[in-house]
Amino acid sequence: MVLFYLMFKSKTSEKIFFSLIIGGAIGNLYDRIIYKAVPDFIDFHIKEFHWFTFNIADIFISFGIILMILNELIFNKKKNEN
Repeated sequence: MVLFYLMFKSKTSEKIFFSLIIGGAIGNLYDRIIYKAVPDFIDFHIKEFHWFTFNIADIFISFGIILMILNELIFNKKKNEN
């Protein structure tokens, strides 16, 4: 509920970030309710390196959070300098 409130009160670019996070969370919640588990099916191996297994919803959540952090660190820093 807090994310929905923040999404509606935020600027246009931030609405996109919150939408990515909410969409991923709803996707994981749907899987949890319907399938009683969240299937992780993307598995990366590069030689000896093994990355953790994840799903599409996790990508949306992670991407939304990364964009939010970059927005705060880079774009808001420029606004405060002016």
